[in-house]
Amino acid sequence: MRTPLKSLFLAAVIVLPFHAVSAPPDPSVPDGATVVESRITDVTVYADRSRVTRGSTVTLPAGTSRLAFAKLPGWLDEGSLRLAVTPSAAGRITDVQVVRTFLAQPADDEIRKLEAGVTEIQDAIAGLDDELMPLEAQEQQVRAIRTFSAEKWTKDTPVREVKTEEYAGVVKFIGGTLGETAKAKRAIEKQKRSLQPELAARQRKLADLRQCMQLEQRTVIVTIAAEKPASAALALTYMLPGTTWEPVHELRAVQDGNTIEMASFAVVSQTTGEDWTGVNLTLSTQRPMTAAHIPELESLAVGAGKPLAKMVNAGDETFQAAQKNWAVQNESFNGVVLTGNNSYTGSTSISGGRLQLDSDSYNRNVVSQSAVQQRIVAVFERVQQQRGTTAQFAAPGAQTVRTDGRTVRVPIGMVKLAAAPKIVAAPELSLNAVQTVDLANAGAQPFLPGKVSIFQDGALVGTTEVEFVAPGEGFAMFLGVVDRIKLSRTLDKKSSSLTWTGKRKKMQTSFLVTVENLSDRPVALQLADRIPVSDNDEIRVSGVLIQPEVKPDAKGLLKWEVALAAKEKKEFRIEYTLSYPQDLQVVTDKKRGEAAPAAAAELNKQIRDLEYKF
Repeated sequence: MRTPLKSLFLAAVIVLPFHAVSAPPDPSVPDGATVVESRITDVTVYADRSRVTRGSTVTLPAGTSRLAFAKLPGWLDEGSLRLAVTPSAAGRITDVQVVRTFLAQPADDEIRKLEAGVTEIQDAIAGLDDELMPLEAQEQQVRAIRTFSAEKWTKDTPVREVKTEEYAGVVKFIGGTLGETAKAKRAIEKQKRSLQPELAARQRKLADLRQCMQLEQRTVIVTIAAEKPASAALALTYMLPGTTWEPVHELRAVQDGNTIEMASFAVVSQTTGEDWTGVNLTLSTQRPMTAAHIPELESLAVGAGKPLAKMVNAGDETFQAAQKNWAVQNESFNGVVLTGNNSYTGSTSISGGRLQLDSDSYNRNVVSQSAVQQRIVAVFERVQQQRGTTAQFAAPGAQTVRTDGRTVRVPIGMVKLAAAPKIVAAPELSLNAVQTVDLANAGAQPFLPGKVSIFQDGALVGTTEVEFVAPGEGFAMFLGVVDRIKLSRTLDKKSSSLTWTGKRKKMQTSFLVTVENLSDRPVALQLADRIPVSDNDEIRVSGVLIQPEVKPDAKGLLKWEVALAAKEKKEFRIEYTLSYPQDLQVVTDKKRGEAAPAAAAELNKQIRDLEYKF
C-alpha cells in the first residue's frame, strides 16, 4: 500500500509549475543597428510571386546610421532587394546586408531545462506505474486464495463440519482486500491522468522550440551616411513566393437591352508569412525577372535554323532558392508562428499572431493556391506569347489580404459596353438555340482570359469563358439558351440512299432542318449548317441543293438570317451526294502519308457518322 509520504510527493509533482524559458536577445540585429518600425504599404501580385514594399519614417543623425528591418520571412528573395531613401538628399545608402538567423537560438542550458521538465513528469508517471505493480500482484494473489478456498471447502464439506464463522472470515478477508486494492489502483490511475496534460504541454513546448531552431528569418540592415540631421522615408522592396491571382469576370445584361456591364475581378490568395493590411494592391501578368532585361539580337543567319532574336535572361536563381525554402518551411511556420502557438519568437512583424486556421485547413488552402498558380502561370505566358503584351491593374482603395491562403476577391475594373444581341442556332451540333451578344472592348484596359459569370436581369443564368480582349477589340459572349426556339435536324430517308459499286460507295443525303418560334412575339436568329468540303480526289461532293438557297463559304458553312413571326415554323433542306472508296481510311492514309491530316480525319468521321444513319 502507498505511504502518506509518497502521496505528498505525488501531489507536489502534480502542481509543479512549468518554468517558461525567456527569449534570448534577438541575434538577427547586430550591435550598433537600430530596428525600424515599418509596415507594408504596396504589393504587386504576379502569377507566382509578389513584390512587397515596406515603408518607414526615420530621423537620421549626421554621420553614419545602421538601420534594421527585422523578422522578415525566411524565404525572402535576397536577389530582389531594393532600398530607397526619400528625399535622396537626406542620406546616401552605403551598404546593405542580409542577416540569416533562426526564429529561436536557445542556449544549451535552456534545452536541458526543457528536457528535464519533460523527464520529471515522465519519471513521476513511471513511479506511479511502479506502485501499480505490487497492487496488481496482490490482487492476483487474493484471487488465487479465493479459488483455493472454494476448492478446499468443496472437499472438506463431506468429511467435516465447516463452521459459519470460518467461512465468513475468509469471505470478509478476500472481499475487503480486493476492494482496498481496487480503490488504491483507481487513485493511482487518477493521478496518472492528471499528469498527462502537463506532460503533453511540456513536450509541446520542447517540440516548438526545436522546430523554431529550424525555421529561418531574415533581417535587412542598411547603412546610411547623412551630412546633417534629417527626416527621411525608407522604402524596402523584395520578392516573396507563396502567392497568386486569377482574373474572373461578371457580365450583367438586361433582356432586350442595348448595353451590358462587364466587371473584372482579381481572386487573390497568399501564404507569404506576412499579412497585407490596408495596402495599395496591384495585379500584374508580367514575368518580373524576364521583363527586366534588354532584348539582344543575334546575327541574321538565313537558313541556318537559328532564331532571329533572343531574350537575354539571367534567370531568377535567387527566387528559385527562396521558393524552395518556402516549400520546406511554410507548413511548419504556419503551425508554430502564424497560429501564435510559440512563445520564443515574441512579437513578430511576420504575422502578429492573427491567423487562426488549423493546420489541415491551411494546408488545403496551400494545395489549392499551388494548383491555381500553376494554371495561371501558363495562361499569362500564353497571353504574352500570342498577343505580345502584358497587363497591370491597380485595385481601388486600400486592400487587405491575410496570409492564410484564403481567397480575396478584389475589383479591378468595370465598363459599360454597347451590345448587339443575336440568337444563333446550329442544330447539327446542338438542338438548343443560344443567345449571344457582339461587343467591343471600349475600356482602357484589356479583358484577361478567365471565367465569366452571366447575369440576366439580375439572375445568374450560367458561366462561360473569355479569351484575351485588347482595348478596342471586338468579341462575342454567350448569354444562355433560348428556350422559346425549337430546333430539329433529321435525315429524310425517303430522299436519301447508300449504294456501292465495285470499290466505291455513293451516299445521297437529304437533311430536313426545322426552326419553330414557340413564343407570342417575333424573333430573329442566325441559322448555321454545313456541307462536306473535300480536298481529296478520292472523295467527291456533288449534287448540292440548298433550300432556301444560300451560298456556302470556302469551308462549306451555310448561314441563314431567319425571321419568325409568333408561333411560326420554317423548314430548310440540305442535300448533297458523296462518292468515296469503300475502304476510306486506308485510301486517305495512303494519299496523305502515315497519318491523315485533321481536316481529312474530320471528313472521314462525318462520313462514317452519316453511314450509321442509314
